[in-house]
Amino acid sequence: MDILRFITAGNVDDGKSTLIGRLLYDTGNIKSDVLQSVGGDDEVNLAFITDGLRAERAQGITIDVAYKYFTTAKRKYIITDAPGHFQYTKNLVTGASAVDAIIILIDAINGITEQTRRHSLVASFLRIPHVVVAVNKMDAMGYNEVVYEQIKNDFNSIAEKLHLKNITFIPISALKGDNVLEQSVKMDWYKGITLMQCLEGCEPVRAKNDAARFSVQYVQDDGVCMGKMLSGSIKVGDTVCVKPEQELAVVQKIIHGYDEVTESKAGENVSIYLAGKAKRGSMVSHFYDAPTLAEQLDATLCWLDGENVLHTDKEYVLRINAMETVCRITVLHKIDIHTYEEYESDVPVGINEFARVRVTTNDMVAYDAFDTLPENGRGIIIDAETGSTVGAFVCSVAG
Repeated sequence: MDILRFITAGNVDDGKSTLIGRLLYDTGNIKSDVLQSVGGDDEVNLAFITDGLRAERAQGITIDVAYKYFTTAKRKYIITDAPGHFQYTKNLVTGASAVDAIIILIDAINGITEQTRRHSLVASFLRIPHVVVAVNKMDAMGYNEVVYEQIKNDFNSIAEKLHLKNITFIPISALKGDNVLEQSVKMDWYKGITLMQCLEGCEPVRAKNDAARFSVQYVQDDGVCMGKMLSGSIKVGDTVCVKPEQELAVVQKIIHGYDEVTESKAGENVSIYLAGKAKRGSMVSHFYDAPTLAEQLDATLCWLDGENVLHTDKEYVLRINAMETVCRITVLHKIDIHTYEEYESDVPVGINEFARVRVTTNDMVAYDAFDTLPENGRGIIIDAETGSTVGAFVCSVAG
């Protein structure tokens, strides 16, 4: 049984907690003691099912990324519930970094808001393969088709500018259950699928590229490299390239768990015995399909630091997988959250803003374009003084 990972995003009070509660409740994935704690079988407060902290209920907001799990006859699901407040956009970026789908919730009463635009930009930024636009609270609008169609048209304009693909629009009422698991009789004008049918039809993310990438996380004294196979595969006997060292090596042995194997595959944590040099942060690949090696890379950056803006004269730490190096960042263009157009500005990049940047590093970096091989085409920026993560980026076309 495969696993689908998806994230919910929306404004505060758009109904994310209620929707997640509805999914868990209607699929029978809530334990009886939890049911009793949120009101019993007769009158369940769906939103409270997902609120793990009393502080969240008191404030009326979700203050961190939460994970919920449920299972149907077809597959297992992992839900990432991200906060709706502007200041927690960084939680959304973090939570959405490895999902198969995103549900962008839009309140039918309020329509598209600035946070909707920001969440859509995050979906584009991370190239999330499946975008589900759930127009919620249709019951509050009398299940009006015109309201739904207007929001759909407005969002299509956003999707066109952001090049979002595989978009599914569904009018729902999370509170009443319309079009969540069951087709709504009150919206007979809607001929599409339910939200659950949409999730069951989404294909989990598969590697876009079969290029072998092994990220070295630790090297023992005898040259054994421990790390993760990010993509592709490497076999015993293969001649591989170690970057940035620019060393060729032969794979002598591979250990997966406690077993010696002949091949390491994507997603596996393995130990590889190499007859060659490597260190923490090295990237191992086949010599004929190696990553780009450079001291400068272009990227799209989301700034996550709420206390300090991006300083172009400051040294930061760039991290891609296990590789770290000191870097400086030059802003090429900022991205307007309303129009999605690039523009030049003397105002520093601040919290939750997006920009096209050029990163210059002290050491050579082995990386790939995010669109080609996302596993080695994304990373974070760290404040060297505080150790805090202050930015997330995806690499542009390598070369």
